[in-house]
Amino acid sequence: MRNRERGFALAGAILALVVIASLITGAFFAARQELNVGRSSQTYQRAFDAAETGIGQTLARWVNSTMNSIAVGATAGPFSHSLAGGTGFDTTFVTRLNNQLYLIRSIGRDQTGASRRQVAALARMVFINLTMRSALTTKGSLTVGGSSYINGVNATPAGWGCSLATDSLPGILTRDSTQITFSGCNPTSNPPCIAGSPKIQPDATINDSTFFKFGDQDWNALIAMATKVYGTYGGPLIEVGPLTTIAPVGTATTCNTGAQDNWGEPGNPPPTFTVLGCRNYFPVTYVNGNLKITGGRGQGVLLVEGNLDVQGGFKFYGPVVVRGILTTQGTGGHFNGGVMAANVNLSASTVLGNAVITYSSCAVASALQGASTPRLLGRRSWAEITQ
Repeated sequence: MRNRERGFALAGAILALVVIASLITGAFFAARQELNVGRSSQTYQRAFDAAETGIGQTLARWVNSTMNSIAVGATAGPFSHSLAGGTGFDTTFVTRLNNQLYLIRSIGRDQTGASRRQVAALARMVFINLTMRSALTTKGSLTVGGSSYINGVNATPAGWGCSLATDSLPGILTRDSTQITFSGCNPTSNPPCIAGSPKIQPDATINDSTFFKFGDQDWNALIAMATKVYGTYGGPLIEVGPLTTIAPVGTATTCNTGAQDNWGEPGNPPPTFTVLGCRNYFPVTYVNGNLKITGGRGQGVLLVEGNLDVQGGFKFYGPVVVRGILTTQGTGGHFNGGVMAANVNLSASTVLGNAVITYSSCAVASALQGASTPRLLGRRSWAEITQ
């Protein structure tokens, strides 16, 4: 019997070793699987974070002059961004669906390129709700003189590509028409110094909200959208100017939007656009003080906290809102769009020299669209795309 049992212990030991080795192998395999799952989950999350970053960075770095040039149905990109620390990167494409809606598609990858996720979001352009009711709107007294011309008949700037406008607004909209005086200017002469339908429209309802309330936006909301600021928000009013170098800065394909005195390229004179790269650049310019300009050209939205004094043939395309008074002298200024002067200090605005203020729905609409900001839709704006 003993001979028959000889070697049993060795077999048992081998069996035990096999079982233990199997358990160790299984535990090692399970641990490795957990590690792989953890790594995959980590790289997957990094790819997802990179894709979401692409959406946010695209909105944060949105350049209207670039995005407005995208044709409806066309796609721009790729645009690239990176996660902080280099843990991931994304490739983003922007498709224009219509004049207001854009589809942003972002493909995110982790730093190794092992994981990839794709998300998409819908962004809508938020427009400034600023409506021009006349060529020149004023609350206080006004003097019109010289060879100046205020025209409420809708005019499309040459070369701007807008549909032909045929409507007409008042030349001057004012709270009290008896506060308008003329100096060397006759609104009934031929040609008159004021045109529109009617030439002068009194409106007793004009008050501060006419100038500082724009739909669901107020003055503070409007100046918060500024991309060009002279002075400091909420600081003391300053004297700005005389500015003599307001002009586009760029090339035929680029626009240096960082140049402080670059207010876009409206053409001088239209339709000869000297700096084509700035043609679609419409900044919102805010001046926390009194502004004096003696020449140059620009476009967009101009907001002046104090008074606006224009000389030297300055040309501007788009809406202008002045909390104080408007003054033009000498060769004056040429405004295409509309001007609102609130006369908050009760001083008299003066439009003298050969200043021209012309209502243009094309210039206003182009400026407001060009100055709009993108915002994700409130509902169902975001989705992950599976591949």
